[in-house]
Amino acid sequence: MNNYLNVANFPTASEQEQQALANALDAIIANDLQDGALPMLGRFRKILGDNLRREEWDGIHEKLLTLFKCGTSTPLDGPMIGVSMSIRDSDYFKEAANKHGENRSMLAHLEWMATLWNVTYASTGLWMGKTFEPVSAEVFAAKCGHDPVSIFNYDPETTRIGRNFFREPDDPNFIQSLGMPVLTQFWNLQDRPLDTKAQGFDCQLLAQNLAKEKAIPYVKTGGIFLSLPGKSVVAEMRGKAVYQLNYRWHDLHPAFPMTRLIDELVQIEDGVYLGQLVMATHHYSLGTLRIPLFGDPQPEWELGEAYSGDTSLDYGYQNNGFFLMIDTARAREAFADSAFPNLRPRPGERGWKELGYDHPAPAKPGAVADGIDWKSGWRDDPELQRKFTTFCLEPSPKAEDGDVRELLQPGESILQMLQRQQGKISAASGFDDHLRHFEVLNRLFRSGVAPRIADGMFQGQGKGYNTRFDAPEARDWYGHSDPCCGFDYYHGATLNLHWGFGDSFIANIARSLQEHSMIPAALADKLQNDPRAPNLLNAVWANIGRFIFPWAGKSFERISGRKLSMLLDESDDLAQRYPQRVAELKARPASFPHYALVEKNREHYWQQPGVYAAHLSSSWDQGMSKADRAFWEREAAEHWLFGNNIQDSRILPTDALFRILDMNYHPPLPSIQRLADSGPSPFVRQGYSFLGVDDRESILPMNNGPDRPKKVFQFHYRYPLIGGPAPIGTCLDELVEIAEGLFLGQLIYSTALLVPFHSATDPAEYQYQLFGYFLLLDNTWEQHRQAIGFDINTSG
Repeated sequence: MNNYLNVANFPTASEQEQQALANALDAIIANDLQDGALPMLGRFRKILGDNLRREEWDGIHEKLLTLFKCGTSTPLDGPMIGVSMSIRDSDYFKEAANKHGENRSMLAHLEWMATLWNVTYASTGLWMGKTFEPVSAEVFAAKCGHDPVSIFNYDPETTRIGRNFFREPDDPNFIQSLGMPVLTQFWNLQDRPLDTKAQGFDCQLLAQNLAKEKAIPYVKTGGIFLSLPGKSVVAEMRGKAVYQLNYRWHDLHPAFPMTRLIDELVQIEDGVYLGQLVMATHHYSLGTLRIPLFGDPQPEWELGEAYSGDTSLDYGYQNNGFFLMIDTARAREAFADSAFPNLRPRPGERGWKELGYDHPAPAKPGAVADGIDWKSGWRDDPELQRKFTTFCLEPSPKAEDGDVRELLQPGESILQMLQRQQGKISAASGFDDHLRHFEVLNRLFRSGVAPRIADGMFQGQGKGYNTRFDAPEARDWYGHSDPCCGFDYYHGATLNLHWGFGDSFIANIARSLQEHSMIPAALADKLQNDPRAPNLLNAVWANIGRFIFPWAGKSFERISGRKLSMLLDESDDLAQRYPQRVAELKARPASFPHYALVEKNREHYWQQPGVYAAHLSSSWDQGMSKADRAFWEREAAEHWLFGNNIQDSRILPTDALFRILDMNYHPPLPSIQRLADSGPSPFVRQGYSFLGVDDRESILPMNNGPDRPKKVFQFHYRYPLIGGPAPIGTCLDELVEIAEGLFLGQLIYSTALLVPFHSATDPAEYQYQLFGYFLLLDNTWEQHRQAIGFDINTSG
């Protein structure tokens, strides 16, 4: 526990309530706060800023409320970086909801203010913070309307007058572009003061504070408040000590909604302060209407009830959200990728040079400097420059593929090269969906290096992994302990898609004609080179699919020999060996291809035993020999892993449907969810499970040369007990690494849909065809991908 969080800071009503608060705080410290307040709050902010994760908002608000209750009241001084965490609707039916045992009414639960904020300004950094400046007793008295209680509490050491900082959004859309002009007009914003002689401020502009402000990128300032230590005005806080910021005084000339606003702050870590927005729901003004007549002063008309500070009135104060104040001494940490990178100064703004982003410090070997401009600034970082422009290659099985390094143009990264090639392929195949247009990607794939399994974990080139993590939570698989160990994940992006059924259709016609000796050579050549139908699959994905389809990459973890032996089992008595698993397959209509395999194995549909039948005379739990168990443990450690496809928050609106469709679909473990939230593109669900295996020969003839096959990493979805919704039961993907942490994958499906899968069957029988290419990317590549807008998941 740090020096600022303590249950004694909140006046609980009973020992039971105090213990509940202590338990809640201990849970946050144990599960969320291990790496410090800023990364934790950065994860919270990602969730609160995502409208598709609204079912998690209440839980995050409860955690923030616990932190606020346990925080220490501390006066603030000087400029502070600001982070808007959340905005909540005022609940005008709260009393009625409380009578029914609810904290908030159904209307307030709509959270329409938060929803609108998230789709407009949440990510822009429009509001950038506040400053707290010394104020004389005379000015303070005038601003608070000579309120005797406030004047009595005035202390030059802790009383401040403050103003807010505002920044122009980067590349704003139409709505975002209105923010600064509207605020400037209605809130009477002023230009940023550049020296202590700036006019129009009711405070003493201190040189040391203006120097600290250089860490904060803002251009306009306003929204004046008076601040001093006090007691919370929110009834549920029971008079908790806070540092209070009051915007409501008439002579501060507040504009709505500041006529209702009082902020309250507590300290939760060195240089980190948590604030709650507090709004009055009774006895407030909508602002002052000034009549534009000659003379001074101009006549005023109060639109509502002017604030007087009368403590006998019930203002109906409520929590309307949370925000942060962060000392500028921690600016680099606040703007770090793990915290609030969207607030980071941009080139040309104040703070960019002052914080050293124009000349980032050299990173440690193998590390990346913080504050990278991921779109183009990677060229100035030696580590990223090496990583983003260096291929991982091996000789292609086809000598005619040549040197694929020639594809990279000067000044572009490998990912930018792929983005450029994606456009070319889309244009070429748009009205002629032929695989010859994909030859650049085919060459790259044949020249890539297959990743491998090392000690049961996914291993690529260089460092070889994105993140490796052992989850602390207990977990079972089929009645036995199955801890999540060696967890790793990569972000996903789609390149170009192709309608592979067309290749099988043409090949089958050519084969049929050859069998009937109908001028096979000439006709076969014509069939292979004539134009085909438009590439509708790729067009739909590019224009619609990538914005709504929730695939976000793949996760990997170690698999036990026991679990592997079960998932590769093709015995005729699967229902007796694994009754619960088979019953689940049968109960899931979407998994009918997998359950059909169970039935066909029972009926001895295949004459040949499965590839691993020799080591499956008995199941692991029903008398498997020590030798066979040792075989499966070796296989698991040397060649196999268990994996899931990961989905981002776009899947949440159809969450219930996917729970029905996919028997493997589930939320991540809490520790893995925190790990995902700390990355550049969080995921929220896992499913579409597979078995990953290394050192395999490609099943596509196009990947293999005349003298040797192409070695690849494969993703198996087809074995009966893996399960999962159709059409995943016809999928068998392949993967190679083309640069450190950047993998090129082939999306491969069987086009012989009526031929059931069995491991002993010749892969040619399934007429596997390429349906497109995808990428897997580590965190640094993902940062770059988002910056260049390559296959991004949202349109905004």
